[in-house]
Amino acid sequence: MRMRRALDAFGQLAVGSWRTRFGRLSNKTPLGAVDPSGTFCAVPDEWLRKKLVEAAEPPTAGQLYQIFFVNAVPFIAFGFLDNFIMISAGEYIESSLGHFITLSTMAAAGFGNTISDIIGITTASYVEDICQMLGLKQPRITAAQFELKSSRRASSWGRIIGITLGCLIGMCPLWFISDEDKKKE
Repeated sequence: MRMRRALDAFGQLAVGSWRTRFGRLSNKTPLGAVDPSGTFCAVPDEWLRKKLVEAAEPPTAGQLYQIFFVNAVPFIAFGFLDNFIMISAGEYIESSLGHFITLSTMAAAGFGNTISDIIGITTASYVEDICQMLGLKQPRITAAQFELKSSRRASSWGRIIGITLGCLIGMCPLWFISDEDKKKE
């Protein structure tokens, strides 16, 4: 019973929640200090979080798949945009500025990556909005279940596979860049 009350109070422990008899805000007692009134027992938040995670029921396979999928889809879009813009911008910079100044392929790729990163930052909220419009939502599980290793692994693997697929798909401009134009120069 006592543990259940502590679990219900998780995330609600704040300095402003403790008041004196007159309604004034009171300070939390430091850890290890004895509260003379006996009404407050300081519990470290990290310990409480650990106990919550230990008591959490593991997510089902369907919920783990949903966590994986919800994390993979936006990263496919980010990876695609990143590589597509970087390759396109790098090629354009190399072909246009390469005539005026000595510019290596790697320098052009670096400038293309900078442009791609700038565009990626500005389009991040749009990608997230589109994912929400598509109906991608996290499964309805508790915060403690999200902290479990299985949930974190599903999330990480979704991001890893999503960004990898997106980057590979984003390399499609390489199909349209011809080496014959470079050889004529």
